[in-house]
Amino acid sequence: MVQLQMMRRTAAILASVTALLAGCDSPSTSSALSQDRITALTQLGTSGKASDVPAILPSLASDDPLVRWTAQRTLLQLAGTTNGYDWAASHASREHAIAVWKAWCTQQGVAPQPEEARRG
Repeated sequence: MVQLQMMRRTAAILASVTALLAGCDSPSTSSALSQDRITALTQLGTSGKASDVPAILPSLASDDPLVRWTAQRTLLQLAGTTNGYDWAASHASREHAIAVWKAWCTQQGVAPQPEEARRG
């Protein structure tokens, strides 16, 4: 029951953020690929497993701000921290925070995805 309420609340937040970002110049904001990523990230957030964190890291580097926001929210749900990542920060700041997340994964014993797997 609590998970269902959390999923509904997350869906409502995502709908609000989507509406806010609809006026952004980013053409990928409403793309099907972005929507698929957002759906997948939202589902990962309900798993409660830190072992799912590495699968989220590539979305932190997305060009789509809504994907980055959803990834940040999902990491907060799974790990209880953002590790300094801010979806709206500069590219350099986000890259630094992604490196922090990779180190976190190593410390937790969950391997981050290799670079070549992220490009596919």
